[in-house]
Amino acid sequence: LHANSGHLVTAERLDREQLCEGVQRCVLRCEVIVEGEMKVFEIEVEITDINDNAPSFGETENELRISEMTAPGSRFPLAVAHDPDLGRNSLQSYELSGDEHFSLSVQAGADGEKRPELVLAKALDREEAAFHELVLRAIDGGEPARTGTARIRVSVLD
Repeated sequence: LHANSGHLVTAERLDREQLCEGVQRCVLRCEVIVEGEMKVFEIEVEITDINDNAPSFGETENELRISEMTAPGSRFPLAVAHDPDLGRNSLQSYELSGDEHFSLSVQAGADGEKRPELVLAKALDREEAAFHELVLRAIDGGEPARTGTARIRVSVLD
């Protein structure tokens, strides 16, 4: 408690994710004793989320081996990104860049987690291209948005 202003101040930066990991509403309860008056005040401080974390992948380099006989429309699960922030500051979407042979589909898991899948959009031909380099980007909903990326190397098998 600041002696002159009466404002409640912190001695150091509070990290919501460290204090209340996985909890939707983060509330700190404390008691303040005012000297001289000997009154005890109970105070509740709600710690709100800021966009201080970017989505991240456990593995930033991934390799898939796909036969050139694989039918278009086939799906391959990709690594899921994690963002400890909550609400709109958490992971909101994925984007895929690379080439026209692949597209991205995002499925919602039973727990609400977004699960990216690589979809073969066009038949592969090893003689045309033995490898395809793709980038999967995870984007949160903060302002400004934060992102994390993972590289995907697709090896085309005969």
